[in-house]
Amino acid sequence: MKKIATILALVLLTIASSAQSLIPIKYGIKAGLNFSSLNISSIQGVQPADNSSKIGIAAGFIVHIPLSDKWFVNPEVLYSQKGASFNYAFTHDYELNQRDEYKTTNQLTLSYVELNPTISYKATDKLALNFGPSVSFLIGEKYVYTQDPARVFSNTTHVLTDGLVETASLDVGLNLGVSYFFTEHFFVETRVYTGFMEVTTATQPFEIFIVNGAQIYTPDPAYTLKNRAIVLSIAYLF
Repeated sequence: MKKIATILALVLLTIASSAQSLIPIKYGIKAGLNFSSLNISSIQGVQPADNSSKIGIAAGFIVHIPLSDKWFVNPEVLYSQKGASFNYAFTHDYELNQRDEYKTTNQLTLSYVELNPTISYKATDKLALNFGPSVSFLIGEKYVYTQDPARVFSNTTHVLTDGLVETASLDVGLNLGVSYFFTEHFFVETRVYTGFMEVTTATQPFEIFIVNGAQIYTPDPAYTLKNRAIVLSIAYLF
């Protein structure tokens, strides 16, 4: 992660240095909303999961660096909330010919520091087309799991766990979008983010076997999840 951040910083410094003859370079702030969801892939044989979008905030600082009268680089450092709610059902077989069916609700919030070295093409005086990579570093997560019916203890040696998630510390993706300038300082932006990396794996509830006081279990992930989002924001350049 540190290597990626260092490379991005060097690239942006190089671009800024080469663009100094085209001053003014402008600095600004940006704030908006992420309408995020998860691209969920199921492991073979596992019932697919449904998911719904989650609204989070995206806010931070931007730099507007002109390369020509049409091309600009707009590096951003944002605090960004992503994630979604997803649901799945599963069947569990206990001992003594007992089989129970469960429905689950999973709410996942992922908080990132996001670096976006966005490239912009000014198609008109008012409209710009934007594209570029995005690198996000996980700084926080919240996972809330609920189950219907409630968790069952089959006996003192076989315990059914809650669902689990395991998150990755890094996400890399692509931003595509447009900006509309009301003035040279104030604009609105919309973009679509598509994540390339698996940011979370989800594991269905499983039994923990207690043998001689020790817990023995072998969970297998049921789903892999990638971020995706529609972002609406406003920005002001000083």
